[in-house]
Amino acid sequence: MLVYANRFVFEPENGPAQIIQLTAKWVGQRASGYVDAGRLSEGIRELHLKDGSTLSSRVTLNEDKSAAYPYLFCARLSHGDDKVSGRRWVTEIGLRQEASHLPVECSILLKTDEVSARVTSPIQVTRPKLIQQLVDTCHPVGQTPGLAVKRLDAESAAAFLHEVEHKDRHYPLVLISSDSSGHTPVTPERLRSVLVGLADVVNIPSAVDTYELQETVGRRFSAFGGAINIIFPMRQGEREAFCETVLLRPSDIKNIQDSGLTIESEVLAAITHRANLPYSWRHISTEAVSQAILRGQLARMIDRAKSSDDLTEYVALLQEADKELRSKDDESIKLREAIEAREIEVRKLQADISGLKHSLSGRQSGSDAVDSNLESALTPLREAIISVLNEEPSLEQSLELIAALFPERLVVLDAAFDSAKESDRGGFRYGNKAFELLSKLAVDYWKALSDGKGDQQAKSVFGQNGYAANESSVLSNDGRRRRTFSYRGRDFLMEKHLKHGVKDSVAETLRIHFEWIANEKKIVVGHCGKHLDF
Repeated sequence: MLVYANRFVFEPENGPAQIIQLTAKWVGQRASGYVDAGRLSEGIRELHLKDGSTLSSRVTLNEDKSAAYPYLFCARLSHGDDKVSGRRWVTEIGLRQEASHLPVECSILLKTDEVSARVTSPIQVTRPKLIQQLVDTCHPVGQTPGLAVKRLDAESAAAFLHEVEHKDRHYPLVLISSDSSGHTPVTPERLRSVLVGLADVVNIPSAVDTYELQETVGRRFSAFGGAINIIFPMRQGEREAFCETVLLRPSDIKNIQDSGLTIESEVLAAITHRANLPYSWRHISTEAVSQAILRGQLARMIDRAKSSDDLTEYVALLQEADKELRSKDDESIKLREAIEAREIEVRKLQADISGLKHSLSGRQSGSDAVDSNLESALTPLREAIISVLNEEPSLEQSLELIAALFPERLVVLDAAFDSAKESDRGGFRYGNKAFELLSKLAVDYWKALSDGKGDQQAKSVFGQNGYAANESSVLSNDGRRRRTFSYRGRDFLMEKHLKHGVKDSVAETLRIHFEWIANEKKIVVGHCGKHLDF
């Protein structure tokens, strides 16, 4: 079972040797013995220590024992569980340095190996103590999360919200609040040391007015009364971005403590559940170092064979073996990229689902105060519905409502919303007619095409004059450009359009340009507004 994975970039004064020295010292202290750092740095096939644990290491070296760049190293410690028979813990520390003067990438992976399915005792998530020693002495680069506890108050609230919503944030934020007596459920500094490299810890001082804080950051991104809020990175869905949060209320925290678990372990578990897999893909494992060693040996053998008349017959064989190794590496990389692409798609879908649930559920958490984000999401939808019922919606409201009601059928591009706003500013008068056309587009027209009917049959739902498959005149280059819209990296010339009115008037004429994406079974709307010039 994968328990913990992390990655750091260090700038140690003595390079990788300093990290290996600390690793040897940590293993020695744990095993109540001595581990020679020099021997560890040269590679150990298998060393059995006093406490029954096993240590091994792999490293890329030249024949003269000097570092071969890119330099790769991995140490692996395996030991039994003190309390659970049949379970072993495995810790790997991997290093990579591209050149002697560059920073050192360090990956840490902790997992368990069970002898059978009968070993079912639960695991309390932890991280190796070595990590804090490395952070304290090996100078992690400045962008490493968790190097210091941050503070959230009224003055820093705007900056905090900006960090929450920043699209490039790749790490969670863990928000800690105080109870009525001023006590936090866990010491912020202790939690920071556990989460270093994985998340930033943000403390709300007991003197801060959390109600005032909520007005700036919103309820979802706040915490109060001794709660802990974990705010994960922003996920981009098809329609909007969304931040997933995990809120540990005071009652949840009490239940955790009553069950004998620690708060820092549960917070760490919530974060590693999402972070372990991507970090494990980038881990510098024993197998990765062994493959690099083999490739280096093959390269040297090929060079020797080329320079020796007696060995020329082996050159082709060695080159073929090297080619086979590299093809396997390429295949592994492609598979990983495919998995990562699938993960990204899953996260997008989860973001859409979470955003819709949050917008439409109407839930209130812990008090009668409605979340400001929920209110801002529902307000335009409510206004659009009321306007439609009163038969006086604006063009933008009609478009907004149809997009909200049929997100699985209709994709409305930003350009369409912009054109609708422009028509509304020009005094557009037929919002109700626009809603009627858009409704038929999302319901009857979509259903006909989804059922496999052709466009000739599908267009009949709009009557004789409500639909056109193309423009009545030959389009100029500018005319084609005005009707070309980008969707998922592809440009579509959208000549199909719904229409109402013939006057050259923003207030009285409507054109809705769209395209049917058959493989997605979706209609993409690129323009909803005035008649576009030819």
